[in-house]
Amino acid sequence: MLSKKIFPMIPLVLLAAPLLGISQAGPLERVVTVEKGAQDPAVSPDGTQIAASILGKIWLLPAIGGEARQVTVGIGWDTHPAWSPDGQFLAYAHHVPGGANLIVLNLETGGSAALYRTDNSIGHIAYPPQGKALYFLLDRDQLDSHLWSVPLNGGEAKQFSFTENHHEWSFAFSPDGKTVLLDHGRYGGSDVYTMDLASGDALRQTQTPGHEFSVNWTADGKSFVYIGSEDGRDSVFVKPAACGEAKVVFSSPYDQKQISVFPNGKSAVLCASRLLSRLDLGTGKTTPIPFKARFRLPPLAEPSLLITNARLFDGTGSPVVEKAAIEVRNGRIAAVRRGETAVQPAPGVRVLDAAGKMVLPGMMDNHYHYWFPFDGPSLLMNGITAIRDPGSAVSWSLNFKDAVALGILDGPDIFTTGPLLDGNPGYHPLVDVEITKPEAAAELVQALKKQGVDAVKVYFMLNPEVLKALVVEAKKLGLKSTGHIGVRTGWGEALDAGIDGFCHLRVWHDFLPLDLQPDGTRESLDFRKDPVARMQSDWSMVDLESAPVRTLLKRIVEQGVGLDPTLAGQRFEDEQRKQFGFAQQKIAKDTYKKMKGFVKMAWEMGAQILAGTDNGPYFDELEAYAEAGLPPTAVLETATINGAKWLGKEGDFGTVEIGKRANLVLVEGDPLKNIKDLRSIAVVIKDGRIVFRK
Repeated sequence: MLSKKIFPMIPLVLLAAPLLGISQAGPLERVVTVEKGAQDPAVSPDGTQIAASILGKIWLLPAIGGEARQVTVGIGWDTHPAWSPDGQFLAYAHHVPGGANLIVLNLETGGSAALYRTDNSIGHIAYPPQGKALYFLLDRDQLDSHLWSVPLNGGEAKQFSFTENHHEWSFAFSPDGKTVLLDHGRYGGSDVYTMDLASGDALRQTQTPGHEFSVNWTADGKSFVYIGSEDGRDSVFVKPAACGEAKVVFSSPYDQKQISVFPNGKSAVLCASRLLSRLDLGTGKTTPIPFKARFRLPPLAEPSLLITNARLFDGTGSPVVEKAAIEVRNGRIAAVRRGETAVQPAPGVRVLDAAGKMVLPGMMDNHYHYWFPFDGPSLLMNGITAIRDPGSAVSWSLNFKDAVALGILDGPDIFTTGPLLDGNPGYHPLVDVEITKPEAAAELVQALKKQGVDAVKVYFMLNPEVLKALVVEAKKLGLKSTGHIGVRTGWGEALDAGIDGFCHLRVWHDFLPLDLQPDGTRESLDFRKDPVARMQSDWSMVDLESAPVRTLLKRIVEQGVGLDPTLAGQRFEDEQRKQFGFAQQKIAKDTYKKMKGFVKMAWEMGAQILAGTDNGPYFDELEAYAEAGLPPTAVLETATINGAKWLGKEGDFGTVEIGKRANLVLVEGDPLKNIKDLRSIAVVIKDGRIVFRK
């Protein structure tokens, strides 16, 4: 589901990125060439072309590869192209702030029409063989994605699958258009079914412990082709449609594969690691399909600036400078002059008078799941110039990261862990990879490293031996690891393995008897069924002065482990009373009080606290730290330098120092006296360019 807020457009930002070429096309535009970033491939009915979403726009390219042609433009993020049976029309999902439109594009005339509008998201799209309607998946969330159709000549949309708290993520038509093949699942896996469109009756075609998706039905009706994911590997299966065993024709470690079968049924376009290749469905041989997509983008302002009369909190631990001038050249801090009354700017350099304002480093949300392309502007407006995304489908996340770096999307820098690495049953099937065997860990982490993740995240249904194997391999490869754990594996066990971070405050395994803990089975951690479990645990029973608590915190400090507690999200609000009984209300209030005490103890003992929200209100989180007893300077450090240090990027950002990137926030008031003054943001600067001004 996309965010429903309408965000203003914000000036674009440009950084360098691998496999991305940048050239000047003239004074009014930039041309940016990309050679990866593909998703949602769709083969044309005649097999000569491929439509794909490349960094949020729909492109066409020859089936053998080559120069791609952009066919959609504008501010939307466009996905899931689908060809009409005659190849003249191309339907796609056009995501915009606040929802999505189902668009049909006439490839001959260039005209387009919107058939359907939703406040949610639109997933996979397909024409039936008769071509009289358009079918699509309406995605409300990861456990509410179902099959709908809308007439091509206009009319009301109709829902076809009705399965509460289940999902379908892909579908394909039988040659006669009377039956659909679709994947269907919930927690802990999905299987392939056929569904009669007239009756709605479904017949299971597969039954495995893993996930199956990206389903295809060959044009001759004889075979199903789909992808199955189990223990960190994705495999392409071919299964007879009538009966018979499925055969694996290709397999490799997880890289968010998708597949689209050619009309002859003998080969398919395989999208993996955001690249395209042709897969022979008989031999399993792959042949690369290289492409070049050339984006034409508006020019960027000069990234140079002079800020005068600033009251500077530089984040280094030095005292506040009461009057400072900050010179920015080429997006980096060139000089910080202290106490000078007059600084002359270089010719043509913009001057920003910061009188009456405090300047501090750009802030970082260390726990923000960047699942929606238009989240960036609201983050920038809150002074957040970097995020750590601890759990997203890897191709989405890396595409958003590249799009921000290129200026295609507005937003903070994204540092991503890729998917949640979880056991079975996993609780987030849209963004997790389930792994149950320690021997499968090394190649999975190696594959994620190769794809470009910045760290890895382990999750709460992992068994201890699997978690250890993942963490150990990440450390070998120079990747940090963080974890939302405490159910099957305790924090102490993760520290033994060498973990680098913890998310949230779910420390059941270490502090409470096992018989008092939900174990995650039978959906016992689903917050809709057990709101106390969503509070991370019954902390009302934890003695903060006990030896287990102090011993654990001492180890966290000694091992330099980062802690993003997402504290504000555990605060008990009045509107939550209807979810809880009287006894649970007291547990929730006592839990939050104990959690605040734990965070304060952690800071006092020297733990590295990382400000993170889990997509909640950012300033609420910082104010929760102040409420817990952290002084304002420490609160600001959780929001600035600490996240950079955890990533090993403190030489690049996190403080206001010469040579570092010019990511700056100008605030009215004095957050060192009242942390709530952080809400009064006047200006945000990213890489030397003003991206928000009140």
